[in-house]
Amino acid sequence: MIDHLLHALALLGLVTGVARSSVIYAVTSATHVFGIALLLGPIALVDLRLLGRLRGLDLAALAILRRAAMLGVLLLVVTGVLLFAAKPVEYAANPAMQIKLLVLTAGLGNALGFEWQVRRVGLALAISGRSATLAGGASLILWLCVLLLGRWIAFV
Repeated sequence: MIDHLLHALALLGLVTGVARSSVIYAVTSATHVFGIALLLGPIALVDLRLLGRLRGLDLAALAILRRAAMLGVLLLVVTGVLLFAAKPVEYAANPAMQIKLLVLTAGLGNALGFEWQVRRVGLALAISGRSATLAGGASLILWLCVLLLGRWIAFV
């Protein structure tokens, strides 16, 4: 099954041109970096608020920051799949990529859990208490680890 998935990704890389064109790869990579900024900047502010810092960030600001981070995640997932498709067999064998995907999954799970909490009790209640502190701390650590692992891929 993994072989079929890697083959499909290799075809995606060829069809989109990301595997054949340095210009398309560079634009995709730059868009990926923009997605990193769009995720990490806003989510770091939200996480610091959840950790009891930046208390001046009101609910409206937190809502805007969360939407920006969600857009960053969307960009990262789309461009990440395309970048992976450029060399799927090589990236699948890379230990840094394997760990990154695990940590990324944990980060997304943490984010989805927090968003579920927001929808269940509302943002005002979701940002207070021990669960908010844990979610914010985990988020900050996980996303910074994803960033570090992403940079590490090129060196492994």
